[in-house]
Amino acid sequence: MLKKLAISIAVLATLVLSTLELSSQSSFGYQSPRYVKLAHEITDKTAKKLKDQKNLILIGTGGKMMDDIQAMDMSFNYYQVVNLEEARKLIGFIISEYLSDINNNQEIRPYLHEYPFTAKNVEIRIFIYNLDRSKVSPEKIYYVSAIDGIIDYYIRGPEKYSRKAIQEETYEEARAILNKSMTNSQRKV
Repeated sequence: MLKKLAISIAVLATLVLSTLELSSQSSFGYQSPRYVKLAHEITDKTAKKLKDQKNLILIGTGGKMMDDIQAMDMSFNYYQVVNLEEARKLIGFIISEYLSDINNNQEIRPYLHEYPFTAKNVEIRIFIYNLDRSKVSPEKIYYVSAIDGIIDYYIRGPEKYSRKAIQEETYEEARAILNKSMTNSQRKV
């Protein structure tokens, strides 16, 4: 009886170890393509710069990178209440910096689905909180997204977990508004 039990345990242990070895080869042995590693390096570099310059906290990354790099994504937490103009400046700055870091990297260019990358190739999401990390009041902008070159600014909706877009514009429209605003403020000086 003990001999059968010992053999059963030995067979079971062998099966478990074999299964673990096969699964580790399939998941742990995978190597990301070079272009995916380059995309992560650029994203990390940009995120560090944005943290240092704007106190943006990177909370997520992603992209579309099946056979080449079609899109790159970053999501942030931002602990400062902003109005529409400040939100526009912030998202515009992020997109500009990210595109600059991507397009100025010689090594990644052959892997980009299209070069130069444009605002349609990056996705940015900003979740906005008060300085004390609490939720902003309902009438304040709490979320900004730039997806497919379209920037949306949101406040909380009337129902739990709902949101309401208060402004939508293309990246180019946002840049034009910012440029016009800068030109007007320079005239006043």
